[in-house]
Amino acid sequence: MNVLQERPSFGELLFHYNRHRKYSDDELADKISVSVRDIIIPKNKKCPNVINDEITVLEDKNNTIIEIKSGNTVIKEPSDIIDLWFNNELYTLRGKYVSRLIRLFKLTDEQSTEFLFASGCQQSFGKLLEFYMWEKKFNNTKLAKKVGVAVKTVGCWIKDGIMPRPESVREIAKVLDILKLPDRQIIEFYLLAGVAPPSGIGGEIIGIDDKVKDTSVIDEASHELAYPTLGIPISHPNQFFGRLDILRRFKRAWQNPNALQHIAIIGKRRSGKTSLLKYLQYIAQTPTTELRSEQHQIWNGWLPKDFQFVLIDFQYAAMSQPESLLTHILNKLNLPVPNPCNLIEFTQVLDEQLTRPTIMLFDEIGAGLQSPDLDQTFWSNMRALGNHCADGKLGFVVTAHEQIHILTKDNSKESPFFNIFGHNVHLKPLTTTEATDLINSFFKSLPTIDIDWLLRNSGGWPALLQLLCDSRLHALDTNDDSDTWKTEGKERIKPFLIDLPTG
Repeated sequence: MNVLQERPSFGELLFHYNRHRKYSDDELADKISVSVRDIIIPKNKKCPNVINDEITVLEDKNNTIIEIKSGNTVIKEPSDIIDLWFNNELYTLRGKYVSRLIRLFKLTDEQSTEFLFASGCQQSFGKLLEFYMWEKKFNNTKLAKKVGVAVKTVGCWIKDGIMPRPESVREIAKVLDILKLPDRQIIEFYLLAGVAPPSGIGGEIIGIDDKVKDTSVIDEASHELAYPTLGIPISHPNQFFGRLDILRRFKRAWQNPNALQHIAIIGKRRSGKTSLLKYLQYIAQTPTTELRSEQHQIWNGWLPKDFQFVLIDFQYAAMSQPESLLTHILNKLNLPVPNPCNLIEFTQVLDEQLTRPTIMLFDEIGAGLQSPDLDQTFWSNMRALGNHCADGKLGFVVTAHEQIHILTKDNSKESPFFNIFGHNVHLKPLTTTEATDLINSFFKSLPTIDIDWLLRNSGGWPALLQLLCDSRLHALDTNDDSDTWKTEGKERIKPFLIDLPTG
């Protein structure tokens, strides 16, 4: 049976490869030129990968950073950053550091792939972009010149969570030879940028002769996707299971592209809200050959094929500032960005130039409501756009962990924007059939007694179910016939049971 092997963590790999070199933390930091200032966004002195940016930066009179505090963590020297990596605290880990470490340790291609995966770079477009830049010996200035953008723009892509325009993504892929990578990495790069991958992957785009073109590459990619997705949202619609009643509601709400209706998704933390958004974002762009057979039938022949989607995660610091948020939206829609990009100019551009049905996917709206810069005027303008923009071609989907009227009241932002959401859907556990389908996607065969145990102890929540399945897979892979995997699985899901009860 081909099952998932337990992958070593980044800290474990770093320790393993450094053990032969015997570098101290100071020596290792010096070898790859780690800088304390380098992990901070210069404009707002924030760490790009710390949720809610709960950090404190202390500087001396010469604006030299002397200390960074995040919770109980204190960073004063580059060696402190290395120590964080050994302990798998990777919010300070940048793509260029991963590239330098691979070169320093002289890793093989296979080792490099494992090291890159463990680093988490493949979960962030900015980190992955920087990694490929350093692999090809590109700095911000060189890439900016090749792509035709400002140097500052490249910095925003890497550190601020701002996504490039689709044409810029395609140009980056060309410049950095992304299309010469294996298919899986090409798809990954494009999807992280929110852009449809080239349709010719596996064929002429990567230089494979037409005579040898077949579906084996796609079949292999689809099989690779049938592994538990742990701790992160899905990255491909193939990984999405269930929610049929909710998807039918989306179909009804969007059936008339000139009168798009607005939907609020309510669900506890880790209940699958972001995965649902990513599914909606990519499903119409995904070739049917990359989907499971039953996924073709969900929409009954109708898909939002002409739609365009913009995903906004309000947990990114840049999305809490009106100008960077509005600029990001226009960039993703390939529309001109006015200067200044304020609400008035932004609204005019959308109203005059938006021609395709467009859905704004607002993830973690609660974080957006906490931003003092996104005030009631901002949200009222969003309501006006939702009601009148481009003759009804603009729709909104928001996610929240509790009812929106409670969030708006708690943040003193009871804007009429939140009255336009005629559909409120609540994420519940998967049905027994849906959860069983998810289990069966990971195993060639599994005894009924194991399936029943997985269903019962996960409560049908996808996040918990995949953790438990991962423990079962590891036991099978190591030929462990005991029930230790059950104990391990229960320990792994314990921190999440407050939000996702299984009883």
